[in-house]
Amino acid sequence: MAYIQVRVPQRIADAVARRERPTGELARLVIQYYSQPLPQNRVIGLQPADEGAVRTQELWIPYFNELGRAMVSAPDVYRTGQEVNLRLVASLRQDFDERLFVASTRESYDPNTLNAKITHNHGSTVVEPTSKNVLVPVYGGTPLDKVLEDKDGVAYLQAKFGTQDNPDGIERTLVALSGKSPDSIIILTPDQGNRASYPERAAGFDFSGGRFRVGGYGRSGDGSGLSRGVSVKSAEPGTRKNKR
Repeated sequence: MAYIQVRVPQRIADAVARRERPTGELARLVIQYYSQPLPQNRVIGLQPADEGAVRTQELWIPYFNELGRAMVSAPDVYRTGQEVNLRLVASLRQDFDERLFVASTRESYDPNTLNAKITHNHGSTVVEPTSKNVLVPVYGGTPLDKVLEDKDGVAYLQAKFGTQDNPDGIERTLVALSGKSPDSIIILTPDQGNRASYPERAAGFDFSGGRFRVGGYGRSGDGSGLSRGVSVKSAEPGTRKNKR
């Protein structure tokens, strides 16, 4: 019998250590993980872009394109909650507290249905945008724990954050990112009337009234906020990391 050492996400390593899942299922998860395309290493800057200037998503996108730098996306923000970079977490929380934090993720709503297209790195000429179509329920400040009770809510957050994490994983990550309890993390999406009148919305994050607001509600051309750049480089074979 031969033994090999493999690098896996922390959640799989923890499950192995605690023997939470059958061996066959764990093997399947490892195979699935290594079957995915090699990710890009994306590192969020430690300081707000342009010395703390505020812009709408539509104005931040050309700013970063002119710099030749990627703009932070919702998945980048999400992954910060899975890292051990406490300095980055603390600095992002400071941005959330100061005002709206704008990501490059665009949520394009169908005016007549609950369907939407979620695009990460929208409008970027530096990295290739990626899109996914998903049903997006109406959330008028719905607590995270309630959203995660519904399969459509889980699918929406998975698409928004570019993850396959289960509800427990999503909850743990957003709690770690924000420092808030699940009932103090709220999800915001426009109702059908607002989707019809202004379908293009920007993903944003902020603290308000003691709660962490995860938004797909702000208009892409109206909601001004802080943002950050991201350094991007392709991972080399054999150096796959869960930490990005």
